[in-house]
Amino acid sequence: MKRVLFLFLDGVGLGDGDRGFNPFVQARMPNLNSVLDGRIMLRGISAFSTDRVSFVPADACLGVAGMPQSATGQGAILSGINIPYRIGKHWGPKPNAEIRAFLRKDNLFKRLRNQGSVVGIANAYPPTFLSAVESGRRALSSIQFAMKCAGVNLMTESDLRQGRAFAADFTGESWHSKLGFKDTPILNLEEAGQRLACAARAYGLLLFDHWMTDVIGHRGSMDEAVTILENFDEVFGGILNTWCVDDGLVIIASDHGNLEDKSTKRHTLNPVPVLIIGKGHRKVAANIRDISDISPALLSYLRM
Repeated sequence: MKRVLFLFLDGVGLGDGDRGFNPFVQARMPNLNSVLDGRIMLRGISAFSTDRVSFVPADACLGVAGMPQSATGQGAILSGINIPYRIGKHWGPKPNAEIRAFLRKDNLFKRLRNQGSVVGIANAYPPTFLSAVESGRRALSSIQFAMKCAGVNLMTESDLRQGRAFAADFTGESWHSKLGFKDTPILNLEEAGQRLACAARAYGLLLFDHWMTDVIGHRGSMDEAVTILENFDEVFGGILNTWCVDDGLVIIASDHGNLEDKSTKRHTLNPVPVLIIGKGHRKVAANIRDISDISPALLSYLRM
């Protein structure tokens, strides 16, 4: 059975090679660097493929003036439609009525579910978040809304405790330090990656939304940006050590730039990285030029 583990890194673009501004230049990321044969993900690197991985610098601007935003970027990824062009602007962070209409009509999760595939978001959401959504005090992101349109519930505290879902920081430490939980599980980073890879075997497509990268891009320091990248690399190492090429594809992608340029707290116009690992990665990568190509390319792969 073909399957996809989609690691969505919110707000991660391809920046310049200046270590004063770009945490990718400072961060120690041996697992990612190994997969990329020693390359660092920087602006100007052309698309390439090796036996193990394909890399594509994908356009996130989509021919629309202005700064790319999360709602339209995620919407374009999940719908396969150039939503910024269709509505005449970039929009975010949360989807407006126009974006919701596109996602309600069709999206990657909904399409796969209608074809009989199991889909899910691997994130566990705390009770305060879920109650705020239920009461209307908090809006869903485009990713969360698309999943809701597919008829799939968000994961809960119970799913976290049972090992079916994962905290936003992967380890679960933030549920203790930020949310006040005292007895929810805590994993080390490599273990979290291993468990995430194992969890994906029960799905046609499982997405993990690493929204913290965008938060650090906006409000965090350079040291925090370096740390979050190094932490992700350890998780990625756990995935690589567990994932078999016959398990399907691991894809890493983003909706817009941000974290890669700490000289600004705003989003950037930079292209975003798309990495695809697993059997058939070249064929999938060959069909991706911008972020609206990601969903059609994955659907084509899963139908092969």
